[in-house]
Amino acid sequence: MKASETTLRNLLEGGKQFQIPLFQRPYSWKQENWKTLWEDLMSLYNDEVQGSYFLGPIVTQAELGTADGITPYVVIDGQQRLTTLSILLAALRNHLKKDDKQMSEQIYEFYLINKYHKNDDYFKVLPTQNDRDAYKNIVEAKTAKTAKTKNPELQSGQINEAYNFFDKRLKESVPEQDIPLDLTKLKKIILEQLVIVNITSDANDNPYLIFESLNNKGEELTQVDLVRNYIFMRLPHEEREEVYENEWLPFVESYKSSVSQKVYSDELTNAFWFYLRKDGEAVNQKEISVNRKVFSKRISVKIL
Repeated sequence: MKASETTLRNLLEGGKQFQIPLFQRPYSWKQENWKTLWEDLMSLYNDEVQGSYFLGPIVTQAELGTADGITPYVVIDGQQRLTTLSILLAALRNHLKKDDKQMSEQIYEFYLINKYHKNDDYFKVLPTQNDRDAYKNIVEAKTAKTAKTKNPELQSGQINEAYNFFDKRLKESVPEQDIPLDLTKLKKIILEQLVIVNITSDANDNPYLIFESLNNKGEELTQVDLVRNYIFMRLPHEEREEVYENEWLPFVESYKSSVSQKVYSDELTNAFWFYLRKDGEAVNQKEISVNRKVFSKRISVKIL
């Protein structure tokens, strides 16, 4: 692995794309996380913190570049920070449109998109499938009214909640000064004073194993998360999208349609557990993922 200290500006500039892989969870930061980030930014803005502010690491793995010049990176860890900062930049871009159109366009063209590319390559950050439509809608600056008319589902979820949070904060005055925020100053802080440690793994490293190891210290992954991750990491890269759309997603949605969103993971874990025990083998419900090598061979025939 190679580690280097960098800024958000240096991380995003150039023909790059940061892809959130299928084995990652959907975007899940909540108001407490957004509030903490905003308070940190205001500490820099008000010179309560001098110089730079360490935001944390982002672990990526470089993939083979495309023929037209895009360098893709798989985001193994740090998707929450990277996605949130991109949403914040999109909100800032929108607020700058009236007063500084040139700076607004600069944010869009340098840090949110790859201007001369098409389809998914157009976006600097490409979230998981569940978050992709909502994120694209925000980056492409479609109005809430238009988005709601075309697809009401784009108005729900944490991606849009994050945008609404920062949109509201950008409209507020500087705390205790009753003057508007200097958005040019804030842009510089976001791009140049938030320090990130960019850790790039070698091509031979297994991103799934790195992800699992890193997340053992964070919020516990469910058994369903671990089984899904293992299955998709065994598939060739070019097959994952198709298998996800045509096989895994309909399979999971069938559970979500019959039980509530909050408990579907538990129900699916039970189904996996029952399947492993069908031949009389004793398996601890909390250790389904330990048996994932055997399990994935069996279930891949049934599901995939």
